[in-house]
Amino acid sequence: MHAIVDNVEEERSGLNPAQALEIHTYRYGDEIFREGEECSCFFVILSGQVRISQRGKKVRVLEDQDVFGLENVIFKRAAHYTARALTKSRVAAYGPEALDHVIRESPRMVRSVLVSTLHQLSQTTKHLLHDADAFALEDVSVNFYNDGEIIIEEGTTGSSFYRLVSTQGGLRVTIAGHEVARIEKPGEFFGEMAGLLSLPRQATITSLGDSVVEIYNIDDLEIIIRDYPDVALQMMRTLVSRLVEINRKFAGSLA
Repeated sequence: MHAIVDNVEEERSGLNPAQALEIHTYRYGDEIFREGEECSCFFVILSGQVRISQRGKKVRVLEDQDVFGLENVIFKRAAHYTARALTKSRVAAYGPEALDHVIRESPRMVRSVLVSTLHQLSQTTKHLLHDADAFALEDVSVNFYNDGEIIIEEGTTGSSFYRLVSTQGGLRVTIAGHEVARIEKPGEFFGEMAGLLSLPRQATITSLGDSVVEIYNIDDLEIIIRDYPDVALQMMRTLVSRLVEINRKFAGSLA
């Protein structure tokens, strides 16, 4: 890591650079930290651009006032991506105590950090959704279902969740024998709520025509969130839309 330590000066960021452990100026191509490296700091870009990559593949580009590396501090784990200066960049490094101070004393900065994080997640999603092969876990079981076969039965328990690979007529979702939704889009997840909350299955899911389904264990969810944020975002959106649709149908039946 090649860097020049700058004099500390006030910036428009809610975090005072005077509280930074250090401020570096990175030249083009300099590494800030590397994937797999232990790092107890998080970072704020004071000026310039930083490229985030994972397994050698570009994930996103960060700019002025973006915050990155928070997961290093919060989860106390090795970095799961590499951060490298894309242009000449001034970057401030902060320790865990600075994060504690921000949470206690600066709600405005907390909001700024959240906005930056959401923007990064959105940018990551847009980039990875263009890569159809971006999502792939090892040792995934694949099941084949014939027309009318039950994949999930209402009232049963289990820690597995599922992802639709292909289907002829979709997957029918029923509650107490009444159809409330259909799962038709390849790549769509289902069955995750029961595993997450350790609850009995709330619906029965039946194959319409021949269907191919991947089966995951709830322990895989941490890997998906860490390595495939676009997939995690897709899961959340699908789950919310499905709940809205079910509520709408129930409200209609009660009217």
